[in-house]
Amino acid sequence: MFNSQDIEFLNRNVINLESIKLKVRQAKNLDSALKDDILENLNNIVGPQEAEWIQKNDEKNIIDYIIHRYKFRFYPKFKKVAPFPLHLLIEPVSFCNLRCVMCFQNDKFFRERNNRGIIDFIFFKNLVDQALENKCKALTLASRGEPTLHPQFKQMLEYCKGKFFELKINTNALILPESLCYQILDSGVDIVVFSIDSSNREEYKKIRKGGNFDLIEKNIRRFCEIKKSKKEYSKTSARISGVYMGYQDKEKFYDFWKQIVDTVTLAPAVKRWNTYENEPIDSCQSCNLLWERMYVWFDGTCNPCDVDYRSYLNMGNAKNASLKDIWMGEKYSYLRNQHLSEHRKLLSPCNRCELY
Repeated sequence: MFNSQDIEFLNRNVINLESIKLKVRQAKNLDSALKDDILENLNNIVGPQEAEWIQKNDEKNIIDYIIHRYKFRFYPKFKKVAPFPLHLLIEPVSFCNLRCVMCFQNDKFFRERNNRGIIDFIFFKNLVDQALENKCKALTLASRGEPTLHPQFKQMLEYCKGKFFELKINTNALILPESLCYQILDSGVDIVVFSIDSSNREEYKKIRKGGNFDLIEKNIRRFCEIKKSKKEYSKTSARISGVYMGYQDKEKFYDFWKQIVDTVTLAPAVKRWNTYENEPIDSCQSCNLLWERMYVWFDGTCNPCDVDYRSYLNMGNAKNASLKDIWMGEKYSYLRNQHLSEHRKLLSPCNRCELY
């Protein structure tokens, strides 16, 4: 079964862990048991993504960031429920301007009017306010659709500025004018994920139906050139994140994109273009996402993951209840208990998900 550890970072950042350990040891107002646990597990806490963040951000925030990443790594592993999602993902729009061969956007579900929409900006601000109030450190603006299609996407970025350790956006880079490049960088977005799977035109076209390789290459190059224009823009990490379909040349892919962006990753393709018709899996393993994150769709629907893009596992609606109440509510508790009781095979689409 695939998990996040299967993602291959094709380039690596090196960090001096001894200097981090020294900061942890010297940290005041840090519970001694937590301090010992962090020190013991620091090698498992600081990976390529964490190393990059530490290198690019203010030293005064390192301890709080390490604590955040400790919770992110170990709370799901040990099935400890934080008072609020460790990672909140908000969907600006539910539709996309591409039809990638490995994506659920090919499902007719997204042709139905009720399933196509954009998030209300005032509602979006309320969600961000709740995340800030509950000390959530990681926010991603993306999910089932292409976020840059939202007409107020720039205002959304501006509203999130300076409020999270990890503010991330995912985009296919088709809509990336110069003004949006500046807005992303001025808003202090930590990670910009460009969803690209190839380094050549024909291969890209085969995977990302409706795309334009020359355009996305131009857009990404321009973004990265603008990123070099100011020292404060270096905080933002540009990442190429591809899906490995089995036939791309990894070395060529890396060699091409490493000259342009900060990080290049490839993840193995999994069957998520129609989860609900996958063959049942032979696994009772609990899904760690139930202790890590929560997704909020454009209409307020709260879901444990986007593999369940039709929301069979609907946990509630953020227009009717607080995010915290939904996260700590009966539906989430029941779902977690079902997984812990090895009843995953009785749950749809958990029983057909190969991703987690």
